[in-house]
Amino acid sequence: MSEKIDAPQVNIDRLREAQRETQFSRALDMAKDVMPQSLLIDTHNPVLLLHRALILLHRALSRGVHELTDDECLELASSVREVLVELSERLSSLLKDRAGLTKAVSNLMHQKNN
Repeated sequence: MSEKIDAPQVNIDRLREAQRETQFSRALDMAKDVMPQSLLIDTHNPVLLLHRALILLHRALSRGVHELTDDECLELASSVREVLVELSERLSSLLKDRAGLTKAVSNLMHQKNN
């Protein structure tokens, strides 16, 4: 993804390094500062938002279904869904915009001067 949006090479290298990391929290920490600005959700890294949501869901499940109300469980699930949908839409839009721009530039560059 980062290559497709022409992210700086140092960011791409950092993300690749994070991919090779076997400890999830360490990988998140390595990648948190190189998230493309266009993917941020209200200035927040969506991966970190999802990580936090997963921690909250894990806690909720660990405490047992009897300690949270149905409404609280639904609210947590809704928050995770909302962030996933937003991230998915931003990724899709970013890739589509980039592909459209690349095609437009190519079309302009291949036109003959008359």
